[in-house]
Amino acid sequence: MSVYDRWHKARPGPDDEPCREHSRGRNKLYPAADHGTGDRWQVRYRDDHGRQRKQSFDKRPAADAFDAKIKGQLAAGTFVDPAAGQITFREYAEQWRISRTHDIVTAQHIEAAFRLRVYPVIGDHRMRLMAQRPSIVQAWISGVQTHPNSVQQVIKGVSQVFTAAVEDGIIPRNPLTARSVQKPQRLVSEVTPWSAQQVDAMASQLPARLAAIPYLGAACGLRQGELFGLASADLDFLRRTVHVEVQLKYIRAGVVVFAPLKNRKVRDVPVPDRVLPVLSEHVKTHPPVPVTLPWLVPSGKPMTRNLLFTWPVGQAIIRQRFNKHWSKARRAVGIPEERGNGCHVLRHTAASTWLSAGVSLAKVSAYLGDTKETILSVYAHFLPSDDDRAREVMNTFFAGMSERSCAQNVPGGDVK
Repeated sequence: MSVYDRWHKARPGPDDEPCREHSRGRNKLYPAADHGTGDRWQVRYRDDHGRQRKQSFDKRPAADAFDAKIKGQLAAGTFVDPAAGQITFREYAEQWRISRTHDIVTAQHIEAAFRLRVYPVIGDHRMRLMAQRPSIVQAWISGVQTHPNSVQQVIKGVSQVFTAAVEDGIIPRNPLTARSVQKPQRLVSEVTPWSAQQVDAMASQLPARLAAIPYLGAACGLRQGELFGLASADLDFLRRTVHVEVQLKYIRAGVVVFAPLKNRKVRDVPVPDRVLPVLSEHVKTHPPVPVTLPWLVPSGKPMTRNLLFTWPVGQAIIRQRFNKHWSKARRAVGIPEERGNGCHVLRHTAASTWLSAGVSLAKVSAYLGDTKETILSVYAHFLPSDDDRAREVMNTFFAGMSERSCAQNVPGGDVK
């Protein structure tokens, strides 16, 4: 690597005349063919792939600084090709998106989010420019008009693109990690579980072949897709457990597949004795139906499961149609038509009931197939008070002692 003077010859010929404006004393400079055109000082170097590179500067100090910077990056293995950063966010993000191994639903969500909320604003910006100016992504974040939790998900996807670009040597840093970039805080809505009476009322208003769903959901904390994907073999009446291994996953309108669980956390969940007769009657009245669906993607290998819950014609339950029945039943029993009272409330009900009764965080996490951190972030207010539990433990400890004997054993506490 070296800094070259483009305007002057390194080896002048015998007939060359010195350049008057740049020659001083004995230091004679002779004009080159490019004299006076473009930037004078040029840094020439070979990148980490051995390719010849060059960049010109108006002032010598700037060229020297760039020369030192590139030497340091090459030595440390952190070299970032300045030309590579000229790719637009849209161009690089599409390359990144196509190369991902996301499941089909996640891939659809990312494609839609980028197309609708990202590309119209920053899609045509150069990656290098955004890495240099985090204010560009800050302005984009500030302009996204949707729920803060949804914004966070979009930001997460965009940040993954920038991180990949850093690792590919496209840009030197992820602008979303800059201290000046402020992101919306996640809003955690307080969960309001249902009572047993509400669960019972909902079951009474649903079609008969769906009536067992509120009981099983509230008793075992299953997600909607897990309930719809349950097979007869998953229900063990002898061990009083339900085995959760497969879910029914919505792909697009009218298209569903069998798929692994979220986080792939296969689990066994205890079924309470009071719910077992409900499930037994359901199986007797509405025998499981063999349903064949592709695995994971619409073109996947066919899989057949004897589903516990199906439509009368033996088809898998599509969530849109089920949600219409759910909304109708909810109105009939007078439960507010709020987002928090969708089918997912059954999962909230199970979690809050377990925690309130003192079932360990580890067990609840295992039953729900979620992390402890997620459980705490959503359901922490249902945990019994440590103070109350501490008092109860000590009340039990001193239960065999009378109030009089306690007072007599305290110095100065004689009872007269």
